[in-house]
Amino acid sequence: MIMKNIIYGFWLIAYVALSYSFFVEGDYKTALYTWLVLMVLVMTLKPLREHGVLLFLVGTCFGIVNLIHRFVPWVSWPLDFYLAALVGFLSLRFGFRRPAEKLRWSFSFSKREWLSILLINVPSVAILIWYYQTHPEVAAMWPKLYLPWWSMPFVILLIAALNGLREEIFYRGLLQPASSKNSPVWFVIGLQAILFGFLHFAGAFPQGWLGVGMTAVWGAAIAIQYHVFKSISLSWITHAVADAIMFGIILYVRS
Repeated sequence: MIMKNIIYGFWLIAYVALSYSFFVEGDYKTALYTWLVLMVLVMTLKPLREHGVLLFLVGTCFGIVNLIHRFVPWVSWPLDFYLAALVGFLSLRFGFRRPAEKLRWSFSFSKREWLSILLINVPSVAILIWYYQTHPEVAAMWPKLYLPWWSMPFVILLIAALNGLREEIFYRGLLQPASSKNSPVWFVIGLQAILFGFLHFAGAFPQGWLGVGMTAVWGAAIAIQYHVFKSISLSWITHAVADAIMFGIILYVRS
């Protein structure tokens, strides 16, 4: 058990290194070489082989996202993570013996599920408002929308729904189930925190190292929610509510 936890700890450190190279430094060559070295270790060392599928999915999917951003930036959002997730689901369905997990899409939530949305988002929204008050310059990353005031709620809800679904399909719908087989819960939650947190280092709200920490905690909370309820629709609604408030703060200021 101790050796198993050490191995999983090694993998969390490895994903931190990959995420740092990819999201913080933007050094895609180093990230690629690091990923290839890890793939060689997986293929040659028997105790590490069970991590091969997840490592392949992470490397391949983020590679696809990078290629989309570099060569077809006009379709990067919101299609980037949708396309990466599609490749991931097809890989699990046809390329490996481990089938893709069926996602639960029911919107009939129990009282506990509704409560989980409140427990995650009430403090999150308060922190987002504080963050914007202390970092108002982040609104400049968004273009001004010259739209009538009455249309803004619909635009905000649409953007929040697309972005929330885009990230939940990829992180909680694909990567979390792929990392859950035979893995301790702390590893699954920690992996979600690392990958989701580093995603928000640049070009996001919140951003920077503070943004990484804030979104890592929030990503871990969503991962715990998904672990308990196994509902992708619940994760989506939770994510979309926070995004709607976040985008509302920015877009009303920029309009």
